[in-house]
Amino acid sequence: MQGVGPLVRVSDGPGGLTVWGVAEPERWAVNVNVMVEAGEDVGAVDLDLLREVLTHLEQAVEEARRFVCAAWDMTENQAGLDAPEVNVYADGWMLRFAEGAPPACEPFGVGVWFDGLRPVGVEDLSEVEEVTD
Repeated sequence: MQGVGPLVRVSDGPGGLTVWGVAEPERWAVNVNVMVEAGEDVGAVDLDLLREVLTHLEQAVEEARRFVCAAWDMTENQAGLDAPEVNVYADGWMLRFAEGAPPACEPFGVGVWFDGLRPVGVEDLSEVEEVTD
């Protein structure tokens, strides 16, 4: 786990995932999680990308909000997207709005997949089953 340094720290995770949270979470306006499969090294995650995401977090949240609203053909007020969360995986990252007005946001919100800092897809999380351990 060299190179991780003070950026991430381990915490628990459901469904066979190991979840790493950023150090100093109070520094960020959103929850940030690094999720890897159990047994997978956190070194598989692109920490340079995570640093870039955190550096441009406000911009990424706004881009994601606009992207969802364009995809759903609604205004930002109609969508009411809030409570953003960054989830980083070995193969990419998603910004999830945990809250939103449309029924598709129940119960887990909506996710926006990114390629670097560019939103590329919306994931409806309404059919996702809760994972518990």
